[in-house]
Amino acid sequence: MGTESLLTIIALLLSVASVVVTGLFSVRTQRLSHELEVEREARHAEQSAIKAAERVYEPLAQAAAELQSRIFNLVETGWIGTQKRYASHGDYAVASTAFLFAHYFGWIEARRQAVLSSSGEGGRDLSVQRLIDEVLKTLRRSDDSEGFLFFTAEQRAIGELMLTWETIPETAVRIPHVAGYAAFVKRYRHDDEFRAWFTSIDAGMELVSTGDVRRLAAIQNGLVALIDELDPNRKYTAGYALEPIDLSDEPSRT
Repeated sequence: MGTESLLTIIALLLSVASVVVTGLFSVRTQRLSHELEVEREARHAEQSAIKAAERVYEPLAQAAAELQSRIFNLVETGWIGTQKRYASHGDYAVASTAFLFAHYFGWIEARRQAVLSSSGEGGRDLSVQRLIDEVLKTLRRSDDSEGFLFFTAEQRAIGELMLTWETIPETAVRIPHVAGYAAFVKRYRHDDEFRAWFTSIDAGMELVSTGDVRRLAAIQNGLVALIDELDPNRKYTAGYALEPIDLSDEPSRT
């Protein structure tokens, strides 16, 4: 084999090797690029989900604060005291208490849907989600009585009934709206199917009248812990007294 032929073969082999090496590097580069893109999307999904949840932190913290405040008053003044306070306002004591539970459920559902409709998945804001779950578990616990008992599906259902979304055409941003007291009380007083979701409020009020406020205290404690996480600097809940109810020194209430 002549020198010229040998050089041609070597050049051909080098060319093939160059193509192979370039191909390998190209595949590796594409793989790394894909992995980086997946990682970038995962980070974006996580941030998107957290931001979606944070958009409802203010109204959720306020709803939780209003509910725990009513519970605190019920525990402190009892049913008779509450009835006397609102004696001139008809069914306000029961109706407004039902509304405060419903309003809280509405913002819990708004948070859940906001997270799930983002590019992330639910439950990423774990510290807040854990505390929400603790309140949910207390509300669905049936070992004490039927008073203020809402099973998980009932909490979700009431939240769905209270929640609507408005989409801003220019930006496609979805804004959650939870029904206010006027809209709620109209349905509560005139729609038997709607009111049926709140029979445990009536049962709960009967329980309070006997002095049994254990479930209420547990719910209020869970709400205060949630508010501490949602609004640690009291930016949204500055006007509320947020002390956990302690029944340990008051055996007559248990």
